Amino acid sequence: MPVVNRDVVLPCDRERAWELITEPAELEEWFGEAVEFEAAEDAPLRVRDGDQTREGVVEEVTEGERIVFRWGDSRVEWRLEDAVSGTRFLVTEHRYARDTVTWGPKLLALSAASALCLA
Repeated sequence: MPVVNRDVVLPCDRERAWELITEPAELEEWFGEAVEFEAAEDAPLRVRDGDQTREGVVEEVTEGERIVFRWGDSRVEWRLEDAVSGTRFLVTEHRYARDTVTWGPKLLALSAASALCLA
């Protein structure tokens, strides 16, 4: 099973980073054009990006620290950690089949969105 690991340090505190990865309006700035999401176990997840729509379900949430969701044939973990210059956002995706999500560009977009909101 292929595993994809990516991370980026966001220039904001953990509270703001949590907002960036849990609020649909914030997710629409970097993750997809239209996002339906709630940081709650068993909540549905729907992301439209261009002509692609992905659906899934949230499996685990640790407030302010971690979200795990499954979509398609992948299981994805988002994790926040304190960093010297902000908050590290780590993505681990276990791909059970070929998947077209490319995390590098998504994390660059998140980093740019977080830079607009310096506290």
